[in-house]
Amino acid sequence: MITLPETKGREVVKFIQSCVVHGEGDYYGNPFLLDDWQKKIIFELYELKEDGERKYREALIGLPKGNGKSALVAAVGLYELIGSKVVSPLVACAASSTEQAALVFNTMRTMCDESPILSKLTETFENQIQVIGQSGRAYRVAAKAGTADGGRNSCFIADEIHEWNTPNLERVHYVLSNNTAKRQDGLVLSITTAGYDKETLAGELYNRGKRKETGEVEDDEFYFKWLEAEETDDVNDPEVWKRVNPAIQNDWWPLSNLERRFKSLPLNEFKRYHLNTWTKTKMDSWLPVGTWSECASDEKLKFDAQLPMYVGVDLALKHDSVGIVHVQNQKREDDEDDLFFVDAKIWFPDDQIVDYAEVENYITELNRLYNVVECAYDPAFFERSAQELVDQNVNMVSFPQTHSRMVPACGNAYEILIAKKIRHQNYATFTDQVLSAAQKQTDNGWRLSKGRSKRKIDSCIAMVMALDRATAPLGQMDPAVKVIEW
Repeated sequence: MITLPETKGREVVKFIQSCVVHGEGDYYGNPFLLDDWQKKIIFELYELKEDGERKYREALIGLPKGNGKSALVAAVGLYELIGSKVVSPLVACAASSTEQAALVFNTMRTMCDESPILSKLTETFENQIQVIGQSGRAYRVAAKAGTADGGRNSCFIADEIHEWNTPNLERVHYVLSNNTAKRQDGLVLSITTAGYDKETLAGELYNRGKRKETGEVEDDEFYFKWLEAEETDDVNDPEVWKRVNPAIQNDWWPLSNLERRFKSLPLNEFKRYHLNTWTKTKMDSWLPVGTWSECASDEKLKFDAQLPMYVGVDLALKHDSVGIVHVQNQKREDDEDDLFFVDAKIWFPDDQIVDYAEVENYITELNRLYNVVECAYDPAFFERSAQELVDQNVNMVSFPQTHSRMVPACGNAYEILIAKKIRHQNYATFTDQVLSAAQKQTDNGWRLSKGRSKRKIDSCIAMVMALDRATAPLGQMDPAVKVIEW
């Protein structure tokens, strides 16, 4: 017997289809009839907890352009204003600019003006929609810090948050979200297409959602829906376009429109706008498209306590994340090729300061549970901890991140990945750091760096170090030596 979660989705869908009309485009003034994929989002977004309260208090919905996400959230905003039965509803609409904020708000206003039902229940003004005879209203927010303080929104809609990429705009989002959290059943609903830089509000929310999807974190009150092409998809294939763009699947956005966009846009722009994938420039790529995802394991990796294990650790004094990667060659006796299992532990420092004790404890525990042959580290930041770990019987190997060391190590990792000799868990944070690394040319050859994006890549560097040690000739290793200076 299948038990479906309790949801107010049916109520929301009924309100929208009975009361709301389209506010712009080819369907102007027509009843807002939802497609199945839109209903699915609504049913999921409005799931209830056992006590009958809203399950999701915060949401990120990411759709390619042209799939009606602004119209959909405008309709949801009107439900929150008129249909939800919230006492004194207050719905805020904001974006990176006043003009952008007007897109959702103006759609809501037109929906009210053109609807035979809502026009009798609301009075519309330039910057707000007032519920007649009640205290409820929706309003447009100026996109600058200081103008959003003090309210108690029951719903906050943030449009195209990939453009909320300044401290000022992030502050607006924080203030409005905090105001909404004061309400008993408030909802923060952010919508967007993909951007370039994941070191932004949108990127952080996206990574939060991906970590939830892969089971890295429990985040019960956060709803995440993101339609995107996979890394291995052929961006030239119209079937991929159809799969990612439900408006094409449902025949209210012609495929010919996307064909014209494909011919006229740079590839990265097409991927970002119409396949909803986070992009970097071609020169930033260090791996061919699909390489990392093709090495993902469908099953949870099991590390053998008896087989040799190699560990790499990369960190800075502050600001960056901390990455520890452990590698184990699980080549079978009858196999010709190596097969490296890799997994990562990643921290984001509290108050921008690294907790060295926690890092040291993790390495000590790895050493206790497994046959850790070596732990490679950069002496520039980890020498004191290395000495402490030597006292805990961990074989620490100094690995200065000079060009002469990192260039061959990066080339070694590249060859292993190209040959598909790696298996990983496909965890979101580790994947993001590996794919965020970029090639940087030196006099010795190329090595990995953060590139233009400045995304964190610490676990990728740790993986490179661990793979280098795992594949080093036996003559270069002396298990009796606790700290090896190169």
